[in-house]
Amino acid sequence: MRINTKKTSLSILMSVCLMTTAQAAWADTVVPSAAMAEATAQGTSIVATPSYKLNDSLSVEIKSLLNESSSDGVKIAAVIRMKSSAGKVVKIPDLDLRARTAEGDEYTLQASVLNAHAIRPNTTEELNYFVTVDRKEAVSLSELVWLSVDWYSFPKTETEVLTVPVTGLSWDGPLSQLTQPEYIKAWGQSFQIPAIDSPLFYTPVAVSTENTQQGTMTSVKLLVQNRSAKKETLPEFSLDGRAVNASGTDASVFAGKRVEQSAISLDPQEQRYIHYAIPTDKNTVLSSLNLVTNETFKQLDAKGNPTVIPYSIGRLTITMPNAGQSDIAIEGAPYEYNTPFRFDTNTDAIDSNMDVSLVELHMHENEGEGYQTVIGKYKLTNHSDQPLPIPVFQTKLITENGQTYSGSRQSTTTQEIMPNTSYVISYSYIMPSELKDQNFILKIVDTKTAAPVSTTLGAYRLALQPNSLNEEMLTFYPFKVKVNLWQLSAKANLSSAAAPSPTTYSYKLKLDLDIERQEQVIVDQNFSKMSLELVDPTGRLLSVKTLSFTGVNRLVSGTQFIQFDNLKTDEQEYPLTVNVYETITTPTGEAKRLVASFKE
Repeated sequence: MRINTKKTSLSILMSVCLMTTAQAAWADTVVPSAAMAEATAQGTSIVATPSYKLNDSLSVEIKSLLNESSSDGVKIAAVIRMKSSAGKVVKIPDLDLRARTAEGDEYTLQASVLNAHAIRPNTTEELNYFVTVDRKEAVSLSELVWLSVDWYSFPKTETEVLTVPVTGLSWDGPLSQLTQPEYIKAWGQSFQIPAIDSPLFYTPVAVSTENTQQGTMTSVKLLVQNRSAKKETLPEFSLDGRAVNASGTDASVFAGKRVEQSAISLDPQEQRYIHYAIPTDKNTVLSSLNLVTNETFKQLDAKGNPTVIPYSIGRLTITMPNAGQSDIAIEGAPYEYNTPFRFDTNTDAIDSNMDVSLVELHMHENEGEGYQTVIGKYKLTNHSDQPLPIPVFQTKLITENGQTYSGSRQSTTTQEIMPNTSYVISYSYIMPSELKDQNFILKIVDTKTAAPVSTTLGAYRLALQPNSLNEEMLTFYPFKVKVNLWQLSAKANLSSAAAPSPTTYSYKLKLDLDIERQEQVIVDQNFSKMSLELVDPTGRLLSVKTLSFTGVNRLVSGTQFIQFDNLKTDEQEYPLTVNVYETITTPTGEAKRLVASFKE
């Protein structure tokens, strides 16, 4: 309903608490709280919510103010916090609440039937108001006005009890953008959520965009800190992504959702991460994030049935980092193999008693496949006195040009690692055959906590290990195979007179080995194997034998004989070469690394 100078008013109950820094002559002085003082000392900022005296015992704060234009008209909503300083129960005065526009028009807001009618001593009540104005043009709100209306005088009289300036402080809908500097936070800046009764602090620490099975998804990670002395529950809020065109005139908003769906509580001085997933269009570059909270206006319809009108209010705008990406800093010094990675202490994706280290990283051949494979062996060590499950994590190798290759994890039969033991697990990375990079960035990624998006646990600089050949000491971590002797002999397989057939040849390789397990590291049947390839002088493959380090027929120390049968030749060849490979089965096939060559 539109009202000019003299208007018909609805009886309203109210309490308002808005993100405003505008000061009025009748506004109470805002005294910095202990949290504000602490935040100032730590370089973080808190947007103070002004309090305005309504009478001797009641004051109001504007928590939320909506001014949204739609096809149904203009929706104006307000959530008011009314606080009592009295030592007894105080009746909430019967006042009208009106929204005044810059043009001088006034609109009376309807009070929710669920609003309180009295306030207990030294407590606060939230009062909700709403009205839909039947007009197509947007309005600019300038003030909220509390009025006392005398209905028994003629003509009726209206007395302004309190006027609060709200110019530029209303939320105009999803495409709205906050412009006041105090509500715009730079990436990495800690903040509290304005107008929300919570002492928790938030810091945006990581954002990345990736393609998932659900489409393009932007992941945002916030660090939440409870600096108070009591347990606190995380308030409900959302992060929406905002993208604009090059001229900044056309905005698109993508609604985000918190990944952790259950309620979250933080103990005193505790900190943890929370994650938001924002589905976007392909190639979308977000320019900022809107932090929004949800409000509801509840009323009864003509039949007495409750109706709920939900809406959202923007609290803060968070600017995006350069290029729209931000992640954990890369370790400055190159990684030293077989040393534990240092992970973010705020994550629980990997148990604190579990060490993860990279022990090998080699480039393997894939003959005739058009690609090459990097194999990384990771050692997991349980330092606790209890069995620990094998952690689930992803790994990525990033080239010097920024190309990313995700690792494929080998299947495992072991589910737990026993106390004070280690386990080796391999990851394979498929790369184009023309790639010549030797230096990479290794990212270890948590794909479970914030699924379907991932978060980085650590990032490290490293170089591929050289594929040096050593015919006396073969390395298949955690095994070292010392070759004391090798000898290749040929045998002619003559046919009998009763069943004449062409003469064939076979070869027998005699090996005298000392096999040493470097550490008490557990391996299973999926561990890499030793493959022996017999080739002729032209490089033609004649026969292959694959030997395992596990199982009943595993390689052992001492003398053993390897028989090469079913040769792809009917002639005796000389000189022959036995190429020794480390082979591992990957999801895309077998990858192999040349370890040694025995040449006659």
